[in-house]
Amino acid sequence: MKKICVLTLGIIAAASMSAQTATVKEAEKAFKGVNSYSSYQNAVKTITPAFSDPETSGNAQTYWIPGKAGFKLYDDMYGQKIIGKDVNLDDMGSALLDGYNYALKALKVDTVIDKKGKPKTKFSKEIAGTIANHHNDFANAGSAFWDSKNYPKAYEAFMAYVAIPNNKSLGESTPKALPDTIAAQMAYYAGLAAWQAEKLPEAAAAFEEMMRIGYDDISAYDYAYSVAYQMNDEAKKLEYSKIAFEKFGTAKPDFLQRIISSYITDKKYDEARELLEKAIQADPKNGTYYYLIGVLYDDKGEKEKSQESFKKAVEIDPENAMANFSYGTSLIQQYESLDE
Repeated sequence: MKKICVLTLGIIAAASMSAQTATVKEAEKAFKGVNSYSSYQNAVKTITPAFSDPETSGNAQTYWIPGKAGFKLYDDMYGQKIIGKDVNLDDMGSALLDGYNYALKALKVDTVIDKKGKPKTKFSKEIAGTIANHHNDFANAGSAFWDSKNYPKAYEAFMAYVAIPNNKSLGESTPKALPDTIAAQMAYYAGLAAWQAEKLPEAAAAFEEMMRIGYDDISAYDYAYSVAYQMNDEAKKLEYSKIAFEKFGTAKPDFLQRIISSYITDKKYDEARELLEKAIQADPKNGTYYYLIGVLYDDKGEKEKSQESFKKAVEIDPENAMANFSYGTSLIQQYESLDE
């Protein structure tokens, strides 16, 4: 009886394995008939069970079938666009992104150990070449998504364009590194797209990549700070302000003010004063620096020193509204104290 049960279980397991293999084969046929993004999505549904089945989930072919089909659909639609036919650019870009994402999954599992114990790949060369050959298409897809206000996918496409030249798993097919100016600009666009899509962590990551590479648009650093502000992330607010101040110096006083504000909030008065003293040495006729020192002393409760600093700020820059207000407030407080 035991032998019959074991045999039965073996038959059931074999049937299950062949069923999953059949699913992949059936899906492969379905993808060959794809001629639109909607038909591509329907074909993906047929292979989806294989993504979670132990027998097929570790097989690169399972993912490369929809990956390859996505790239082919993109190429077909691009060809139609070239000859002047109407093409849905969102669908075309979506096919490209789907092909790319499935290709990355296939690439990740496309390593098998042969009988001699050596690692071998079956699809990696084809996958890497396909991704590399479509590298520039991701920038175009990102622009099309942006124009249609499909910001989540615009973010994905721009980030893919930045990431592909840095993907070492593409081996010899890896595209040449982007010039820093282009890579930083694309990361900036990705940050803006994620921000518009209200994907704040993704926006922060994209802006951080932009800052790491180096971008010369001063407003981009303001946008990064705004994302950190919306996230209520004090550490990122300080980090972004420091990066911007190191890059642009006093070209925009807001960066230094944000750093000082953060230091004062954390009661790091020595760090704040040291930074301000360096700024005054570099630009002694900048009233904003004296105003900030006044704010520092006021927070410490040293009212006489804060009033002196506010007065100095007004003398240097009579039009500085905040300095005038703070100096006037300090005088009122002084007179009220005397009156008492």
